Amino acid sequence: MEQEVVISRKPDVAGAVAELCGKLRRNPDSYQAVIFLAAITYDFALLSEKIKERFPKAEVIGTSTAGEITPDGFTNNSVVLTTMCDSSTKVKGFLVEHGSRYPVSSKARIESAIRECGIRANDANSGKDAFAIAFINGVFNAEESILTNFYSVVKNDYFPLAGGTAGFTGNDAKTFVSYNGKTTQDGAAFLLVKTKCKFDVRQEDIFNPTGKTMLVSEADVVNRTISKFDGKPAKSVYASKLGVSESESESMTFENPFGRYLNGALHIAALAGFSPDKKISLFARVVPNSTLELMHIGDPLQKCDETCEGIRSVLHPKFTLLMTCITRTLAFERMRISDKIIQKYKSTFPTFAGFSAYGEQLGRIHCNQTLVSVVIGD
Repeated sequence: MEQEVVISRKPDVAGAVAELCGKLRRNPDSYQAVIFLAAITYDFALLSEKIKERFPKAEVIGTSTAGEITPDGFTNNSVVLTTMCDSSTKVKGFLVEHGSRYPVSSKARIESAIRECGIRANDANSGKDAFAIAFINGVFNAEESILTNFYSVVKNDYFPLAGGTAGFTGNDAKTFVSYNGKTTQDGAAFLLVKTKCKFDVRQEDIFNPTGKTMLVSEADVVNRTISKFDGKPAKSVYASKLGVSESESESMTFENPFGRYLNGALHIAALAGFSPDKKISLFARVVPNSTLELMHIGDPLQKCDETCEGIRSVLHPKFTLLMTCITRTLAFERMRISDKIIQKYKSTFPTFAGFSAYGEQLGRIHCNQTLVSVVIGD
């Protein structure tokens, strides 16, 4: 497996694509897959078309970002392009459209892609030599429904999937994903990978449980809001658990998200904000009568060391894609540890590419404020 990572900060699409392709070492026809990660400042539809024109034989997926990640650091207002090249690897992508309303309409595309990639649907062992990368639009709260639809087709709840919710910057809430030059603002771009190479898909969580729990007694699943904990206003209970006033709690949401118990493990649901009537908005769904754990931030550098060591212990990295929550990126900047995080990645991976997302997906689960990585070895 061989990976190349190139970056352009040229503001115009034609100039950026020319610079990106000019930096690559191989002939364009030699790449099985091309993945691009682009700031929202670009004309994303045009960028998608022009990149696909340069790689007519490759499977090409892309996403808008809330920031880009390369060995140069955490950056903004750029396009990052990374490639996958390996003779023993087969890839196939597909696009899910109308993801928030009719995700099931893409069932035939998913089935076709699974067959073309040689993945065995309804086989408990299908994830031993295959996995999926998913970029999902970030404005319609559709991550859970899109994942549910995908797993209803692959019929293996343990099939590995690494995903990131498309990001954006500024006040205009719009995100884009694309497959082979076609763009959507409501759906997802998937890349299926079947390979003889070893691979590792994992999630890094920098938060620790506090032992303080809350029962969700009233919630809106579709709109991702909690009205009441234990019959009391959600914001009041959250502040009480923190031991601060309600106004003080508003500035403590990043360091103290919720943990949801899913399949026996805790998964982060980030707080998006509070309403005047004391409801809590989230970036992931919670359901009534479920129990949430109050989490508190740990040591991000220590967690990063553990992640990198875990990956090194199972394979020799050759290809690395990182999807991290924008709140982590901003927090690392405030903590002045961004460069230290990048240096740890550089000491572990020959090269890497990634982006700041609005949520992360690991298998069937959508969550927030984590890092999801997919690494391919020899």
